[in-house]
Amino acid sequence: MDKDFGKDLFEGLNKIREITTWLIECLHIEGGRNIRTWKEEEKTIIEVKAERKSKKSREPTLKIEDKGVGNTMRKNCYRRSDGRWQYSKQENGMLYYAIANTYRELITKIDKIQPRQIKTIKRIKTKILTFIEYYKFYIANYVNTKQIKQHTKDVWTMLLKKYIAPAFPRVPLEKLAPEQIQAFVNKIDKERTREVLYQNIVKVLRKAYITGKIKKDITLGIEKPARNNTQTRTPLTVEEQEKLLNYVKDTKLYPFVMFSLIVGSRREETIKFNLAEDLDEEKQIIHIKGTKTRNADRYVYVTKEFIAFLKKHMKSNKFDFNVSYPTHELGKVFQQLKIKNCLHGLRHTCSANLYFLNAKDKYRQLQLGHSSIVTTNNIYTNIKENIPKARLRELYGNLYPSFD
Repeated sequence: MDKDFGKDLFEGLNKIREITTWLIECLHIEGGRNIRTWKEEEKTIIEVKAERKSKKSREPTLKIEDKGVGNTMRKNCYRRSDGRWQYSKQENGMLYYAIANTYRELITKIDKIQPRQIKTIKRIKTKILTFIEYYKFYIANYVNTKQIKQHTKDVWTMLLKKYIAPAFPRVPLEKLAPEQIQAFVNKIDKERTREVLYQNIVKVLRKAYITGKIKKDITLGIEKPARNNTQTRTPLTVEEQEKLLNYVKDTKLYPFVMFSLIVGSRREETIKFNLAEDLDEEKQIIHIKGTKTRNADRYVYVTKEFIAFLKKHMKSNKFDFNVSYPTHELGKVFQQLKIKNCLHGLRHTCSANLYFLNAKDKYRQLQLGHSSIVTTNNIYTNIKENIPKARLRELYGNLYPSFD
């Protein structure tokens, strides 16, 4: 029983194997032909690769005849994406280039190539413009070319060398920040120097913005420095005038101080005065060479007594000192006499004295060289006391003209 069962089971398994084999063969049948087995497919792939390799090896080789082009001709040939063949090579500044539809056609063209010289484009290194370089450019093109006082031009150059150049040695103009300028300006001790530096730097940066050297107007972020002590200039009292004239009577400042009190000229205008050139003794007028405003260049009427005073006390035709000398020396004199005023106060004093001598407002405006009568009346006639006309005549005599 057990033997028959085992025999039947073995026969059944054999039949299942035969059926399975038949099914596999049926599955490999497609369109009436047998499909290759996996081993046959692998064998076929290997054969295809070998066939391609042998086909490539049968391509025509290049003849190495030309020493210049032929030695590297093979490696410079390639097939482009559009199916055509191209040869390109650069050697000794020359370009060898050819293109053909087939490889064989390309080979025939290579020997006939006429090389072209490669156009070399020089790359120019763009120099970064620094703040100092543009500052110098501004002085050369926008300051020195103007019809302004030489002293103003010298101040621009002096401030650049003494303050700005050491603070911004290699800072690019484009990377300059308003915080840097603000910190620099605030560190300056002298009030007047701080104001002038601020004004000059703002002018330079605004011009740089207008001309496209910088993209942003950084001057909007720079605040004008505040004045520590705003002192209103006032004319000297009659006692202060008397003290001053007695103190400088035996010094070379005496004619300078008297000229400023009688004529009311600015410091630079007084320094420029030339007795031989600017005095018309016959007409009794003095030519004041002013440059600050359009009314600054003017003619002032003077008395014969004042002309005689100038001839007596001016040893030469000009004042023999530089621009800064009277400012420094008079500052010491005012300090010694305990007078809270300055050199420019003499100009205010002249306006007040003319007022007390009954000079008309228009006369005072023209003599001082103001463009507006408002400036003469509101700023230069800040009266501290009422000085009698007789007291001024006692102090100055006939040096001032008579307005009766």
